Amino acid sequence: MHQIQVVITKGFYSAVVPALRLFSVTILLGNAASSIAAPTFSNGANAGNVSVSGLVECSGIVSSRNNANVLWVHNDSNDSARLFALDTQGRRLGTYNLTGASHTDYEDIGIGPGPLTNISYLYVGDIGDNGESRSNIRVYQIPEPAVYSRQYTNAPTVGVKGVHAITLNYPDSPHNAESLFIDPWTGDLFIVTKESTTSRVYSTTQAALNSGTNVILTFVRNLTFNIPSAADISPSGREIIIRQEEFARLWTRTNGQSISNALATAPVTIPVIGTPTEPNGEAVAFDANGNGYYTLSENASTEPLYYFARTSGDGNRLPQSIIPAGATWKYRDNGSNQGTAWREPAFDDSAWSNGIAQLGYGNGDEKTIVSYGANANNKHVTTYFRKQFVVDNAPCLESLTLKLVMDDGAAVYLNGTNILNYQLATNAAYNTLASTVQATNVEDTWFSFPVNPALLFNGTNTLAVEIHQAAVNSPDISFDLQLIGMESTTPRFMSYGLGTNRFELQLCGPSTTNITVQATTNFNSWTNVGSVILTNGLGSVSDLQTTNFPQRFYRAVR
Repeated sequence: MHQIQVVITKGFYSAVVPALRLFSVTILLGNAASSIAAPTFSNGANAGNVSVSGLVECSGIVSSRNNANVLWVHNDSNDSARLFALDTQGRRLGTYNLTGASHTDYEDIGIGPGPLTNISYLYVGDIGDNGESRSNIRVYQIPEPAVYSRQYTNAPTVGVKGVHAITLNYPDSPHNAESLFIDPWTGDLFIVTKESTTSRVYSTTQAALNSGTNVILTFVRNLTFNIPSAADISPSGREIIIRQEEFARLWTRTNGQSISNALATAPVTIPVIGTPTEPNGEAVAFDANGNGYYTLSENASTEPLYYFARTSGDGNRLPQSIIPAGATWKYRDNGSNQGTAWREPAFDDSAWSNGIAQLGYGNGDEKTIVSYGANANNKHVTTYFRKQFVVDNAPCLESLTLKLVMDDGAAVYLNGTNILNYQLATNAAYNTLASTVQATNVEDTWFSFPVNPALLFNGTNTLAVEIHQAAVNSPDISFDLQLIGMESTTPRFMSYGLGTNRFELQLCGPSTTNITVQATTNFNSWTNVGSVILTNGLGSVSDLQTTNFPQRFYRAVR
């Protein structure tokens, strides 16, 4: 019986376990104090030229949280109430008219939580007031629409539903402002006024935004910053950027720290392009992972989109897209009763149809139109969808998120286990109606749900989804699904076993991490066994021996 002890740098776990068994190791991080250097970023690189008809004075930009490689932008003044979706190369993916909204002076856009906790909302700031004469300003809260990277080949014009207009009033007097962001921790909105030398920060709570139409802002603090023209906060909530045409500053925020206290600390200077190359630079946005930021000028109809990549070693992990938006699914749309066997991985779905998401009917944005039967007033209640997919690093995933576009109700099964019922009773029959008609303002929005990553395994996995109508004469259904994993931050031994004249150790951890495995028999001296770069989060190291293995202990060092 061979034994192994696992030691990981930045933490220590001592465990003697029998060989040839799969096991997981919990890493206890050390508490040693260490200084954290300020984040640094490269000079801006041209990610692509923005040449979009109608986008002539870009004033605000923000990265989507649900749509991969999508940026939301808008014009300053002299435009209708609309947004443009761009990809991260600057190409137009669509024009999104804000139904029921007006336009005075859109200056910035933010993204964050809103009334429904598992939906991402856009916040468009109609907050410009050059003459400081507006009796009030407005912010529009919008469920973020689903957007697809393929749309650049035929970008649609879409009327956005669910636009909630919120009137904001300063507690003192009118101010001109061009900077806005939403705290991802609290959902509170922050506005920074555009003033010389010392600007002011105002805020309102998420509760007031969600329920109110006429909100009094609260003064937060003075801020030493000359004429700010844009702001953004990182998706993690730990970094805040405020910029003007010629420079930008970044504030770092600690766990539990308020925005006010974070802005009271000393910022660091980060690069922007500045004049004359980027005149009237009034837009800045972190990328979707907080590992860099974009800037854009409002000066002309054709402008470079600049990206500033993080160069310090404090970047965030990248999520793993296990099932991307717009994937191909098997589906059954004949109104039949599929019972329960269709949910299982072994089910034979070879006779089912294939289609690219979104799948559905009645909304006009479907990639694949499914059938509702012969009678529009007596449509099929249930439509079934299945997808098999391969995972090769399942033990390395510490979290799993399901993102779903659906209308009206849904049940989701992962490898035969029911992981979600939304507006639908558990074990609903094929003719059971969804409990509620999906609100029209969220029919084309991503809903996010946590999933237990332990339900995944290496190899072929199966997702099975049933979409139910709330009424047999309902005009539409929609379906798409993303599955997103996040690898563990700490490398660990995943499994180990004996081979021919070797002891083989399987490791998992953050992708591209370089791991060195060392061995000892007495803990007094360690020798290198081998090194491996964790490709896709996985790697192995073999300890070659010419004789029988002695008792040895191993540690992984990065």
